This record gives sequence, C-alpha cells and structure tokens, in this order.
Amino acid sequence: MILKRLGSIKFTIVLLVLLILASILGTLIPQDWSEMQYIEKYGDTYVLMKSLQLTSVYHSYWYSALLAIFCINLIICSTNSFEPLMKSLESSNSTIAGVDISSLSFYKRLLLKDTLENYKIIQNIKNTLKSSFYKLKYEDRENGICYFERGKSSRLGPLITHASIIIILIGGIVVGRLGFIEYRNVTVGKTIDVPHSNFQIRADDFNVEFYPSGEPKSYESILTVIENETPKRTETIKVNYPMKYKGIKFFQSSYGMADAIQVELWKKSDAELLGKFQIASGEELHIPDTDFKLKALVILPDFFRDSNGQIGTRSMAPNNPAAFLELYEGDELKIRTWTFLKFPDFHASGDSDYLLKFASIVYFTGLQISRDPGISIIWIGSLLMLIGMFLSFYLSYKRIWIKFSSDSLEIGGRSYKDRTSFEKEFEKLKALL
Repeated sequence: MILKRLGSIKFTIVLLVLLILASILGTLIPQDWSEMQYIEKYGDTYVLMKSLQLTSVYHSYWYSALLAIFCINLIICSTNSFEPLMKSLESSNSTIAGVDISSLSFYKRLLLKDTLENYKIIQNIKNTLKSSFYKLKYEDRENGICYFERGKSSRLGPLITHASIIIILIGGIVVGRLGFIEYRNVTVGKTIDVPHSNFQIRADDFNVEFYPSGEPKSYESILTVIENETPKRTETIKVNYPMKYKGIKFFQSSYGMADAIQVELWKKSDAELLGKFQIASGEELHIPDTDFKLKALVILPDFFRDSNGQIGTRSMAPNNPAAFLELYEGDELKIRTWTFLKFPDFHASGDSDYLLKFASIVYFTGLQISRDPGISIIWIGSLLMLIGMFLSFYLSYKRIWIKFSSDSLEIGGRSYKDRTSFEKEFEKLKALL
C-alpha cells in the first residue's frame, strides 16, 4: 500500500509542486551570502531563516530529502511500467502469425491472377520496406506470412527518460550533500585554510589593469596550494579561468583594497631607503635592528574631507588611497603625517630627517571556492535524457504484415504514433499493388 502511494501520479504532482516552491524560495532569497550581508538585509529574521536552511536551500537537508523522495517515486513508476513494456516488446512468432491483418488500422487486399507477377509484387514490397529501414523479423513461406517492423527502440524512450531524471536527481542529491560554495577574501601574502579540505591556499600576488575611466579592465591572482606545509601547485587564475585541486575549484570572484598598505621609510639627508614594510590599520610595527616603531592609525581607500573638515572615505574602491601614520624612535614621536598613494610628493614630515611614503596598495583577492562532485552524474543523466527524448519524439514503432495466397495478397500495418508519416508510407506500398 505504501509503495502504491509513493508511486502514484498524485504524489508525483505534490512533489513537483513542493520542489517548484522550494526553487522559488531559493531564487527569491539570496543564497550563500556572508552573515553580515544577511543581517544587514533581514535583521533578526536571519536567525529563523538560517535555522530553516533558507539561506542555502539547494544544500539543505530538506531539499535533498525532497529530491530523494521524488527519485523513489520515479523508480517505482518506472518499475511499474517496465514489465508491461518488456512484454509488449517480446512478441512471439505465434502472436505475430495470429494477427488478423484485416482488423489493423491500415489495410489493403488485392486479388491475384498471375503467379509470376504475384512474386514480383511481393519482392517489390519487400525491397521497398528494406530501403525504408524496415527489418524482416518473421517469415513463414508455407502460410504466406511476412512481418516487418521499424523503430522498436522508440518504445524504450520514456523508460530511458525516466532513468535519466532519476540519475539527474541522484546527481543533485550528491551536489547538495557533498558539494559547497563559499567565499573567502585572501590578502596578498596571506594563507587561509580551504573549507572542507585538508590543505591551504596562499595568495602570492594580485594584478589589476584599469581603463582610463578608472574601471577595472582585468584582474588576476597568483595562488599556491600548500599541503602538509609543502607548496604543491602555483597557478594564475582569472575571471572564468579557475584553478582546480582535489575536486575543489577556485574562481576569481572579486577584489579590493585590504586594510593594509606598503610603506617606505626614507632618510632625507642621505636620500636612503631604510626599508619597505607592510602594515595593517591599527597595527604597531617594530622595525627590525632599529629603535623605530611604525603605527598606522587610519587607512582609507577613498580619502575625502568635507566642508566641515571631517575626514572619511567616499567608497571602498581605491580611488584616493591615504594613510595616517606615526613614526617613533624609542618613545619619541618623529613623524605624524598623512600620506597619499596618488600624491607621492605630499610630505608633512616637518623638520624630521625621516620620511614616510605610501608605496603601494595591498590588495585582497575575493575567491569563490566550490566543489560539485555530482556534476558528472548530472551530465550523464542529461545525455541519457537527450537519447530518451530523441527515441520518444523522433522515432516511431511501425509494424507491417504481408499475407499472400494463390489468389490474393493482403497488406496491413500499425503505427503507435506519427500516423501521418506512416499513412504516406502505406500509400506507397498500395501503389506497388
């Protein structure tokens, strides 16, 4: 009784409606955002959405459960139709010979007189059918019966299509349970743990080219895979050109100015570069082998000052990068100054013999990290679906009987679909008579 209900058409419709509704939710609600993005958009509702797995619908347990139940439903439906289909394809010789040709949808009878002419007519019909890709499946010369058929494999079309959907659903379940999509921002020079794996990824470098308007033209990252503290692979990724390692893909998703910069320390009297250092906002850096201490109080990607003298950033884009820095020698303040990347000649070092320069931006590269272990299964299912649909829609199971005796010839046929095409073929056979 349970299997009967699971395999019912009504239950199939209910499952399809639920899957459609779930897919609508997955479309309307942004998927796999960061927690901060969800809180900004939905506020306290985010907690409920997360508990119901609405922020990752296609990887949720309940969506995978729906796919699994739908898969079981299709398996039962396919099994129920499999046995009758196989019986219909296994026509015995006695069944073929016992068909009443006159009761078929297409039928023609001709009275014969000349035995030699009769033989020629029958041979012409046989040759015509063979040239139209009909196969002679049965012949009984004693009783004067010939049976031809074409497109028998088309009967398997619906079954193959059902099987393909089942395979695609299995692939979807595998993707939902074992696959993932996550986003990580990696500052150049830093290493992060790759989610759902046992290795790390390091951002060695980042390069961006701009149009004259300031819009990004292209950008790329150089990444190194590190496993067991050993570099395994270094590769450059671009938009639409990801790197793949152990089934995990790394896509170039975005980029931005990290909360860190490269700073140069100069001695003015000697025009000597004392060093180049990377420092993050709020960080205090002790310069090795010296008594100098460098502080980055503020780092702004797009510096501006309003009419009231208030300083801030217009945007997070690095349009006018600036930093407010301090340099100490021991506990003595040597320099407190703003420094600008696009205005390197601006120096507010006063009487100090030391100079701080904003040398370069430190970028972060935005990576989309994903694994889709069921994609190959989905591709196999999709290929099978094309085969099943081709058999179902472009082939037709057609059957023709010829029965002859000393004084008459009968020809009859049956087509399970595409009757118009079969009617034209049958008219050609009638013309031979």
